[in-house]
Amino acid sequence: MMPDVAYHPLRMDRTICPAESPSARVLLRQITALALPVMGEHVLHMIVGLVSTYVANHLPHEPAASASAVSTVSYFLWLIGLTTSALGVGATVLIARARGARHASLANSVCGQAIAATAMLGIVVGAVVWAEAGLLVKLAALRGSAPALAEHYLRLVAFSIPLCTVLFVANAALRGAGDTLTPALAMFVVDAVNILLTFTLAWGWFGIPALGFAGIAWGTTVSYVVGGVLQLVVLLLGRGGLRLYVHRLRPHWLTLKRIVRIGIPAGVEGLLVWAAQFAVLRIINAMDPTNRIPTAHGNAIRLEAISYMMGFAVATAATTLVGQSLGARDPRRAARCAWLSFAAGGGLMTVLGAVFIIVCRPLAAWMSSDPVIADLTAWCLWLAGFSQTGFAAAIIFGGALRGAGDTLAVMVLNLFSIIVLRLTAVILVVRVGGGGLIAVWLVLCGELLCRGALLCMRFLQGRWRHIEV
Repeated sequence: MMPDVAYHPLRMDRTICPAESPSARVLLRQITALALPVMGEHVLHMIVGLVSTYVANHLPHEPAASASAVSTVSYFLWLIGLTTSALGVGATVLIARARGARHASLANSVCGQAIAATAMLGIVVGAVVWAEAGLLVKLAALRGSAPALAEHYLRLVAFSIPLCTVLFVANAALRGAGDTLTPALAMFVVDAVNILLTFTLAWGWFGIPALGFAGIAWGTTVSYVVGGVLQLVVLLLGRGGLRLYVHRLRPHWLTLKRIVRIGIPAGVEGLLVWAAQFAVLRIINAMDPTNRIPTAHGNAIRLEAISYMMGFAVATAATTLVGQSLGARDPRRAARCAWLSFAAGGGLMTVLGAVFIIVCRPLAAWMSSDPVIADLTAWCLWLAGFSQTGFAAAIIFGGALRGAGDTLAVMVLNLFSIIVLRLTAVILVVRVGGGGLIAVWLVLCGELLCRGALLCMRFLQGRWRHIEV
């Protein structure tokens, strides 16, 4: 029998487990195996966003207002996801630790508590969105006919929110268990349904009457219902060593408290980050009564998603592997997983940034035939190309720190960067300096570089190695 290896906080060059740590090649294979399904999922989700924006830009009636409404509603859909992010992050971290420690019953308990709490929360959020859709849209400062379009979209999608939130947390639970394929397949179904229904209903394919803008809203709503039902069935049947048992849905306050305690920093961070980003969107929406400037902003974000969705996929792998490594008491392996994830994801995002710089104008012209919108979009995308390496550092090291349970530090650093650096600078540039959309994007890209540096430095400090969850 091999002797136990004593833990010493100052000797982190040694693994705590007696077994030898895997090689870089083995770890890269594990990162790739976890990231590829998520990457496929994110690519398809990115295509959904592009399709919705493209269809809105090419509707026969009021395309600029429709595209602005779609871009604004995407922020509210983001907010809906954030309402359950605390439960999702807590479930991912605890399930990853439980799997690393080979504690299957704890993983199933966390899954049940997270799903039950999410379903209840989703019902409340859906009711609020339906009742207050008009107020929410008014806060966005849309102009012209865009507010009425956005309000109609929100009221319709409100009916899918309970199942939508269950879908998100079910995916988070499965990823914590190391199964990124099942969530990717589920989102493939969701996004395929969304794309097909958006084209079919908006443009009137297959003999169906064209619904125009309403067809985009129906595509989103139906696809989320399909995805929520599908993932509930998957968890009830069991997948990836994780299973949802009916008796696990009854409140278990200790487990639920652990989920919330870990996830609250990420949830609060997400909500405050959203508020800052929404404030920037409001400033941009108010710039132009013709809706050309907000449309260009939304188009540039949709195109930039080609890059940052790749980074989020790799960050998911980093979160899972760091959590599992620490659950197995191997912080050295956790650190190597994080750096290899950054090498892979950061390298990919840097290459895509170069692509944005080179072909920004053809991409912008494809999104919109309006020359003013296309020119503004191209400039924004060109600027974004230079910030992708920093953006990758923010995404991937943030994911690694969350996997270690260091969610409070990630929250503080993200909030400082986005609220103090981004939002304050945008207000000064626009309200004081009179700058336009290009000036705003200079601020946005500079802030991404700063945020990436801050999160990288936090990871280098190594305090995440000693966090108990």
